[in-house]
Amino acid sequence: MSLVNRIGTDRWRFTAMYTVVSIVVPHASDGVDALIAGIVDDFAGIEAKLSVFRADSEISRWSRGELPDGDLSSDTRQVIAACDDLDERTGGLFSARHSDGYDTTGYIKGWALARAGQALDQAGVGSYCINAGGDIVARGLNQTGEPWRIGLAHPYRSGELATVVTTIPGDDRPMAVATSGTSERGQHIVQPSTGWRPVNSSVTVIGHDIALADAIATAALAAGEAGPSASAALIRRFGMEGFGFDEDRRPWWTDDLPSHALLPRL
Repeated sequence: MSLVNRIGTDRWRFTAMYTVVSIVVPHASDGVDALIAGIVDDFAGIEAKLSVFRADSEISRWSRGELPDGDLSSDTRQVIAACDDLDERTGGLFSARHSDGYDTTGYIKGWALARAGQALDQAGVGSYCINAGGDIVARGLNQTGEPWRIGLAHPYRSGELATVVTTIPGDDRPMAVATSGTSERGQHIVQPSTGWRPVNSSVTVIGHDIALADAIATAALAAGEAGPSASAALIRRFGMEGFGFDEDRRPWWTDDLPSHALLPRL
């Protein structure tokens, strides 16, 4: 199990999937420690099964043809089915199938975050915020009893925010925020059918299912080859909102973004 650091009375931090994960539970009781420990164990189990960076993971062995379908765990089968479904629904813009193997990287972090949120929900935790490398699930109210405010870094202005996303008072569903862009990881996204790679673009997707939001942020970034209208149309087709910056570094957003966020700074 990864080392978990409890920071103050309401915050936990640990490392999983090569990123830092933080969980905030306002006014948490001591019993939450065991719940967080279970979430950390779940992250570790998901990484062991589904990380393509581990040669001994189920997904790596299956991708190399060393593990038959019938020997896969239910988690691995579920993720493969979800990735293949998204491949079909996005017209290949999101695809885990590559020439060098099957890559679940664009899906499993969001999927792990969704499971963490579900664990908190099932335990009756009504307010929380989980952040894994900038992908966020937030529900309820923050420590001061107000909607969560999630600042999103401006991709071209160091130290500035592009916008602030807030949960909507009265909406009890978790809010999911996922960002995909080139400012930190460079040209890591490719349009599968053309080979085009965005250089300057950024896409943030806002919805209620972080696994879906994470995947669609990746797909919408790839869709940007056809311009921001194509990215926005894809996000709306999945019932979510979004904003981003195109290859000319100009901001764009979907029509209902103001219900969640201030409009991006120009």
